[in-house]
Amino acid sequence: MYRTSTALALSMAALAPIAADANPVTIDVTIAQYQGPAVYLAMYLTDKSGAYQSTVWVAGDRTRYWKHLRTWFSATGGQGADGITGASVGAGRTLTITPDISAAIIDAGYVLHIDAAAENIGESPNEIQVPLTTAGAGQPTAGTGFITKFQYGL
Repeated sequence: MYRTSTALALSMAALAPIAADANPVTIDVTIAQYQGPAVYLAMYLTDKSGAYQSTVWVAGDRTRYWKHLRTWFSATGGQGADGITGASVGAGRTLTITPDISAAIIDAGYVLHIDAAAENIGESPNEIQVPLTTAGAGQPTAGTGFITKFQYGL
């Protein structure tokens, strides 16, 4: 398992309207069993109008591969992430991160998206799209490609 760093927690402060009641949100992403290189993931938020707001986490630090996380990469204007990255995630592994997210985001129409890609295997843009809601917390969601299970807890 991988854990977020202080840099991620600090970067999340700029993510949403400033609120004194930031909450740790645990995000678990389990990758399918397969033969091949580790998966790159980009987790990002859009607001209720669908506009990109912020990158939550990027798993995979070789920036030359970020263009294959194409929905996220396009949403960032080709700029990618700004220091909130970790290692790519191997087959059968679970990535767990715990960013602090403002309570103002929960139940306010924000959607968490995850793009996934693995070298020489393929791309899975918008593999996960889930509204961040109180009711959705703890509810497992299957991805459409590399991700077998995703869930978040408040």
